[in-house]
Amino acid sequence: MQADRQQRIGGGEARSRHGTQTLLTAIAVLVLAAGAWILAPSDDDAPTEPIAQQEPVDTPVAPRPEPATVIAEAPDIPEEEPQEPEDSIDPVEEPIADDPPPAIASEPAPPTPEELDAMLRTAIDEAGITAPEPLRASLRAPYLLDRGVSSMDQLARGLVPTRTLNLPRPKGAFPTTRDGQSYRVDPAGYGRYDRLVAAVTSLPIDTLADFFHRFREELTAAYATLGYPDDAMDNTLIAALDAIIAAPVREDPPRLRSKGAVWAYEDATLESASDLHKQLLRAGPENTRALQRWAADLKSALLDP
Repeated sequence: MQADRQQRIGGGEARSRHGTQTLLTAIAVLVLAAGAWILAPSDDDAPTEPIAQQEPVDTPVAPRPEPATVIAEAPDIPEEEPQEPEDSIDPVEEPIADDPPPAIASEPAPPTPEELDAMLRTAIDEAGITAPEPLRASLRAPYLLDRGVSSMDQLARGLVPTRTLNLPRPKGAFPTTRDGQSYRVDPAGYGRYDRLVAAVTSLPIDTLADFFHRFREELTAAYATLGYPDDAMDNTLIAALDAIIAAPVREDPPRLRSKGAVWAYEDATLESASDLHKQLLRAGPENTRALQRWAADLKSALLDP
């Protein structure tokens, strides 16, 4: 991982020229993937009392599209057109000097992972960005850029990036309520996600879109180190937002059945949904809609700069 990072950072004069500003790329990636941590299941999300095993409902379910297909079909994010200066000034021809050109200084050594993380945290402060409290835990963890890009990719593939984010999980056990001989999700548990959803949806859309366009080259290089085509980075970002937008919303709390040491959804369609969508169901309809509005606004800002 360190070798890939050094190649990415020290790969050319243009990148070294950006210096600390390039580190803001990690801010954009982490923020765009920030919604993932609300989906991290609690260690206590298991049946709180023994119940009889129930036979699964044998309902035909249409197969989910392959993640690679979803990403390939996501739209490209257009390049931002460079702005022309207001006053055009003809260049002045400089006389040719007889002195030999100055020696080219060697490139500085790329920063270590520890230096990179420290510089990033300093850049966040200097940029005037106030991260909501739940995000601060992730900023204290190492390998910020690598974790952020990986989280974005997992979201696009319908996964929950619990291992790449260092953010607090919802407190308390996953609550259920009994409904005759079966169980349902207890709506009281939706409140466990309120604070986390509020933190994500408070992140400024215009700032995120601006970060993306300013550091698109660095984002592309970081994504390529995962082994995917570099030109698929923007499609992956749109696919990640689309995955949130397409999450199912249920006004009535879904029914549950015991599946060993964990709960499963009785509705075969919900149980066959992606890990991302099943976790979003735990946040409740209001929180899910809030995240979907935020993701839709960000998608619009990226596609229509």
